Amino acid sequence: MQKLPVEPEKASTFFTGGLDPQLYILSLSKLFKDMGTGMLAFLIPLYIIGLDSSLFASTPLVVKAGIVATAFGISNTISQPVMGKLSDRMDRRKSFILAGMAGFTILSFLYANTRQFEYVVLFRFIQGITVGVAVPAIVAMVTHFSTSRTRGKAIGIYSSLRGLGFGSGPIVGGVIVSYYGFVSAFYVCAFLGILSTLLIFFFVNEPHGSAHKEIPDHVSGTNDPQFIVLAIAMFMMMAGIMIIFAFLPEYKIMLNASELPLSMAVSAYVFVRVLFQTPMGIISDRVGRKKMVAYGLLLNVPVVIGLGYAGSITELIILRAVQGISMAAVETPVMALAVELTGGKAVGSKVSIITAAQAGGMALGPIMGGLLAGYVSFRTPFYLCGALILMSFFLVLAKVKEPGITNG
Repeated sequence: MQKLPVEPEKASTFFTGGLDPQLYILSLSKLFKDMGTGMLAFLIPLYIIGLDSSLFASTPLVVKAGIVATAFGISNTISQPVMGKLSDRMDRRKSFILAGMAGFTILSFLYANTRQFEYVVLFRFIQGITVGVAVPAIVAMVTHFSTSRTRGKAIGIYSSLRGLGFGSGPIVGGVIVSYYGFVSAFYVCAFLGILSTLLIFFFVNEPHGSAHKEIPDHVSGTNDPQFIVLAIAMFMMMAGIMIIFAFLPEYKIMLNASELPLSMAVSAYVFVRVLFQTPMGIISDRVGRKKMVAYGLLLNVPVVIGLGYAGSITELIILRAVQGISMAAVETPVMALAVELTGGKAVGSKVSIITAAQAGGMALGPIMGGLLAGYVSFRTPFYLCGALILMSFFLVLAKVKEPGITNG
């Protein structure tokens, strides 16, 4: 009996678990780029210790670290919804991703050649915009490369590789700085940006049109209060996680820690999050996404407060690892619900509300921590952040319903 020829597209998806092979290339590209992003997030608060400054010469170091982190977060938050709508309107994803990665690469070179604090703040603000250009397009492309049956798997693969890159970035950066200095580390970031750009340019095609019309009709749009509550939950979680970046200079002094152990504390969160994402996703399928999100939020409350009491680098690493578990219980269920709430239309602009909320938390955490610690007390921001996360926990309990459950 003669065998029928196998269509190349079907054969390729068979060997990649039913997913478009381009999803793996896109995720690998994001791994390299986010490794550079993780390096910068860790290195810059330490790099500014030795920089000259004219406008902020008398500003406490913890506040300056918060300003740098928040400059990135604010521009990222503002640009994501705008760029998401623009990419939907133009029906172009690849061009936006390439533009964002090219901007990241150029700015990484610039960090290596400046000794002025104000320029670093400006560069971080611009870099936030470049991330805002790319992220909504990447999320939309991930959904294009999957179906309703494989979307959870696709998001899991993408999130895991992205998290692995961001988590390993601080450790790689810490090692490079310890042996070769900050300038070499920034050049490595630029190289990673070039590598990511080339992978997208040569191996990922431009998708067009809606990729998931199969989403059920009962799902609503961004005006659904559940969507807003999910955005608030992600905002508060990221604020509690990113608050540590304002305190890196203080932890270095208080705990008598060098760059390498500090990088391990920063990365512990991401590595544990990546490790627990798939198990938490499986558990959430059984116990419900709402419950997992609520559990993750509640777990993060005492952990954030505990960061203000860390007495050794070991305690700091343990607390960050537990934060990774809490975020693993929140991130994947929230993103899966967000995709469903889009109704399959304008994915880039609508899901960007969630990703922009994450970026907003990145902006709030460091500046809130820096200002309150610098002008009130060291532990005040940790208590405030814990209270805000607890508030979002109660909002999720009150407003979010399990998928498929409707009123009445």
